Amino acid sequence: MSARTDTARRRPPGEGLPAGLVLPSAYALGTWAAAIVGGGWWLSAAAAGIAVLAVRGAVAPRHLAVVLAAVVLAGAGHARFLAAAERPPPLLASLTGVHEVTAVLREDATLNGLSARADLDVETIDGAPAGGGLRMTVRAPRRPLLAGERIRARAEIEPPPAIETFDYAGYLRSRGIYAVAAFPKEWERLGRRPATFADRLRTLRRAGTANIERSLPEPAAALAAGVLLGERRTMPSELSDALRVTGTTHLVVVSGQNVALLLGSAVALLTFVLARRTAAIVALALLPPYVLLVGADPPVVRAAVMAVGIAAGAVTGRRTPGWFYLINAAGVMLALNPLLALDIAFQLSMSATAGVMLVARPLRDAAVATVARWRAGRALAPVLELAATATAATLTVVPVQAAAFEQLSLISIPANVIVAPLYEATVLVAFVTALLGGLDPVPEVAWTAGRLAPNAFLDIVAWLAPMPGAVIPVRAPLIAGALFYAGLVGFVALLRRVEPTARAVDGGESVDVGRTLLFGGLAVGLWAAVLVPGDGAATVTVLDVGQGLSVLVRDGGRAVLIDTGPPDGLVLRALPRAGAGRRLDAIVITHADADHAGGAPALTRRLTVGGVFATERALPALAEAGVTAHAIDIGDRLHLGPRTTLEVLSPPVAVAADAHRSSNDGGLVLLITVGERRILVAADIEAPAERWLVASGVSLHADALVVPHHGSRTSSTPEFLDAVDPAVAVISVGSRNSFGHPSPEVLERYTQSGVAVYRTDLAGDVTLRTDGERMWVVAGRE
Repeated sequence: MSARTDTARRRPPGEGLPAGLVLPSAYALGTWAAAIVGGGWWLSAAAAGIAVLAVRGAVAPRHLAVVLAAVVLAGAGHARFLAAAERPPPLLASLTGVHEVTAVLREDATLNGLSARADLDVETIDGAPAGGGLRMTVRAPRRPLLAGERIRARAEIEPPPAIETFDYAGYLRSRGIYAVAAFPKEWERLGRRPATFADRLRTLRRAGTANIERSLPEPAAALAAGVLLGERRTMPSELSDALRVTGTTHLVVVSGQNVALLLGSAVALLTFVLARRTAAIVALALLPPYVLLVGADPPVVRAAVMAVGIAAGAVTGRRTPGWFYLINAAGVMLALNPLLALDIAFQLSMSATAGVMLVARPLRDAAVATVARWRAGRALAPVLELAATATAATLTVVPVQAAAFEQLSLISIPANVIVAPLYEATVLVAFVTALLGGLDPVPEVAWTAGRLAPNAFLDIVAWLAPMPGAVIPVRAPLIAGALFYAGLVGFVALLRRVEPTARAVDGGESVDVGRTLLFGGLAVGLWAAVLVPGDGAATVTVLDVGQGLSVLVRDGGRAVLIDTGPPDGLVLRALPRAGAGRRLDAIVITHADADHAGGAPALTRRLTVGGVFATERALPALAEAGVTAHAIDIGDRLHLGPRTTLEVLSPPVAVAADAHRSSNDGGLVLLITVGERRILVAADIEAPAERWLVASGVSLHADALVVPHHGSRTSSTPEFLDAVDPAVAVISVGSRNSFGHPSPEVLERYTQSGVAVYRTDLAGDVTLRTDGERMWVVAGRE
């Protein structure tokens, strides 16, 4: 053994730690100490000095400068966080009451039912210059609100509401939002600000999102847009809840894996014309626009900063551990914005990445060593590596999730292990469709394939979320989190003893059994989905689209949609459930109210639609929303085949009659005939139009009735109900809606008449299946 090696082994533990690791660690820890425990800056400074002395042991004179620098930086991080936290908020934070505000949208508004939520940068308040962020909720407009638009609103400004299990006000404050306003008395668009570079990048993101939406059914499209581009506007609330419960939310954000995919693809292409090191440097030029493209969220910025360091290390030939760059990224980000220490996304990103870098490898090696004696031990190595990575990331975020959400997911580890390969497949599908989704036949192929990899991810999460005991409430003190991490460090130290055996087992090539089984299963599922024939029945499905109406009629491979539900895109998630593909032969809009026609722009943009039909009075509103439609009148018919017909019974061509003056009563009433079976769709008509229909002499008798006006007390008059005489009534209604639908009086009227009543808020999608002679009712939630 050489003297050099012997000296290195006798060196005190930690003495060789580079200053480039110690100093950013000191600054980051000082910032976090101020955020968690507060106190004076000297506490962090003293703690940093003691920690460096303890780690480095006896300090030689040449190391004294590093110790002093660590003390100074820890105190500086502490002091800078306190200064940022105590900075006085803008005037907006102290305002209440009605004020006139002009502001600019930060991002595209998020739709939820019939409303839209917009985060605004305030320009003026009551005519005086002002600043700060405002979260405003408005009725969803026909034309979506996009980033960069300026608006003027007269609204009641309030502080953010208190939520028992979540610091909602703190969450908004970390994003520069200090007040909220709901449904302003009046608001208007003022045009757009001059386009910025970020606005142009958002246009690219919208194009990529549009390609994904064109190629994949919902909710697979929402998942794919979320994992690749950070797009969350169309993420359904039930999916967000399921991801949170199963501890898989971190997978549905743009993160380091996206940055790795971007740089890896760029380097692979550039190496055809450049040396690999030069290609790595050139590829880094893609990072700034990509960060702006997907939004500079903490996980993306963290990955970008680390990528710069790793690329620089590769060019200079330095073999530096990845966690060195992680710590430096934390120091840089906290130096730029100390309040990130309170940001849950930053905390989760840092802790999960640390778990992958420090815990995953020894965990995987221990598992491989354990199965080394098995004949298939080597073949299982890739599967065990995938499981170890998911388990490590999940374990290291446990204290952060418990502190932030006061709950702990008991199924997060198995959930992450199961969906990890499906996540990788989803990123791949999202990347291909975002890039090529505008080219035929990519959308047709992806629409079928998208029901597999992305939807399998969603199905597993939805299956695991409602399991008993999936989450438990916790209120752990700070010391509990510290003890957890101390125990995790000890556990990792114990696991490292098995590394030599693990490396010996994993020394050769192995078959990726997990991925082979995954894609084999996907192939079988794909062929089964394509080749299994239908049973030949026609279906009329009242889709669960919340507080709105949408009815899908299918027969013999043809499909017509009556109404499109509200503008939040629920109809796009409902159509695949009902078996619809990428093509609709026609859309019929009964009237232009948002809960019936709001989804039309998204449908015509994302699906292939043969034609849109509506009443003459609805055409201007549809045109304003960007939908080209054709007039349809009483007596007109649409044929889906020899046995299925849609006939317009109302309103009359001359709509001046008293019975049809309101927009509700002026809506289309449609009779669906399948052989001998009849289903009446009465849209939103009220008592005057019902009386006109009864007096018109047309036969209203139907086996099933889609109840008018969501069961409102202004509809379903006894005379109308007697004329229809249905055996089944279906009410399309949103859960806990603010309108009080359906009316208890109306429900009593149907039940006393012996009619079987189904409600979409309780039963989900309600499908009437018929062969033309018999009819069956199938509820989505039995």
